[in-house]
Amino acid sequence: RELGDRRVEEDERQKGPIVALGGGLRYREPRRGSGPVIGPGDVVDITFEVQKTNGDYIYSFGRGRPDMRRESGGDDFGETYRVRLGRRDVPLGVERCMEGMRVGGLRRVEMPPQQGFATSEWRPEPTNFSGRQRMQRYRKLLTGNGLQPGYNAAL
Repeated sequence: RELGDRRVEEDERQKGPIVALGGGLRYREPRRGSGPVIGPGDVVDITFEVQKTNGDYIYSFGRGRPDMRRESGGDDFGETYRVRLGRRDVPLGVERCMEGMRVGGLRRVEMPPQQGFATSEWRPEPTNFSGRQRMQRYRKLLTGNGLQPGYNAAL
């Protein structure tokens, strides 16, 4: 039991502390960057992966698919998405969590639907068919499908 507890503590330490920004928005920084601090108006190139809070994969950009080996390159491995902070090129929650981040860092963001894709006109859009399909299903879950109302938190 003690060994298991130590492993859990070590795993949590490697993930970094949880930083809460309020309103359900929070992040972890498992890797601090060593470059300059970024802020509003800065242009940065990012890679990202979108998941539901239960861990279900929706799509990624520049990180490859989790079910594909890195060596195979995935369909987009290594590509980047250019963002100007403050222009809502990414969801508002992501922008807020990127402020103060250093170039080269990695942050894992968790945000409520109110600060999610609807705040950026559903950008960035997936670049492949399966990603677009999963994103469309997620959007219908939040906004409704015409026959039933959407998830309340998106309003």
